[in-house]
Amino acid sequence: MSRYDWMEDARCAQVDPDLWHPDGIGSGYGSARRICQGCPVQQQCAEFAQQTEGDLSHSHRHGLWGGQLPRQRAGTGSQGTGFYAKRRQQILRLAANGDMDAYQIAQHVGVDVRTVWRVTAANRKQMGKAA
Repeated sequence: MSRYDWMEDARCAQVDPDLWHPDGIGSGYGSARRICQGCPVQQQCAEFAQQTEGDLSHSHRHGLWGGQLPRQRAGTGSQGTGFYAKRRQQILRLAANGDMDAYQIAQHVGVDVRTVWRVTAANRKQMGKAA
């Protein structure tokens, strides 16, 4: 049994693959999302994408996988995965501690300093809305 056997049950394997990689103005993921919603292997697909794409930023991710847009799979969307949530928490914890600057946090966590700035800025913005 192959670890890719689940792909045989994927609904996307039965239609035009270009739906999952739209190019051009005005085209989007609408049709692909509707197909993904009822797919019996949606979870396996999302997990496969996370394993394959690793820690890439959303700008380096392509296509719709497991019903998720590139930004969502990168953990910046509303459906971020556990890995990115844990990394975000680690960045915020280190920043709140105050012992490290953004560059040190980035090196410690293994991300670019821009990721640290983005996470902390988003947290400040969210906290401002809650107040």
